Amino acid sequence: MNHSCSPNCETQKWTVNGDVRIGLFALCDIEAGNRRKTCHCGSDNCSGFLGVQPTSTRVVMEKEERSKNAKLKPKKRKLRPEGKHTHEYFCFHCGEGGELVMCDRKDCPKAYHLLCLNLTKPPHGRWECPWHDCSICGASASSLCDFCPRSFCRDHEAGALTASSLDYRLCCSNHNPLSPLGSVSTQPRLFDRSPVRVKEESEAGRPAKE
Repeated sequence: MNHSCSPNCETQKWTVNGDVRIGLFALCDIEAGNRRKTCHCGSDNCSGFLGVQPTSTRVVMEKEERSKNAKLKPKKRKLRPEGKHTHEYFCFHCGEGGELVMCDRKDCPKAYHLLCLNLTKPPHGRWECPWHDCSICGASASSLCDFCPRSFCRDHEAGALTASSLDYRLCCSNHNPLSPLGSVSTQPRLFDRSPVRVKEESEAGRPAKE
């Protein structure tokens, strides 16, 4: 790729799962081993190649000064950054992509459509998804379905989940244990029984009303 009068590439803006991405696409066949073009402008601060920003003498001197000062200062022990909290790209309720609300609970990768949560706007503050609350009474869940957001507390977990043929992962009655990923025509909507319970925290850290 180059910045000549006849460039061999162009950029295109795409939207992927709601995020803006910039892609670089060839405008013509580019030979293997094609390298960047050498610059012959003859300037004192020439970078040597087309498209590479030249470095001024002042910037070079500042970098050298910072390098000298860094050697004099005692090195601090670097802390290992925490793992990035990643989420799934598809709604855990309907399995479709689009704009999703993401669970803020640690290590929970689930995300949902607002419509699937029976919400009209995103919840404010820290929000935990319905997968962590019993689908029957709303208490803290102890058993989870691996294929939908249904979950159950200790009082309601007896007989609610079955080991499926897919690595013995637990599934609720909404799924066929022999084919838990298959569609079930008579599967009820998750939140038809009871309204969604939204746990939120205000900016001051106090729990908000549900």
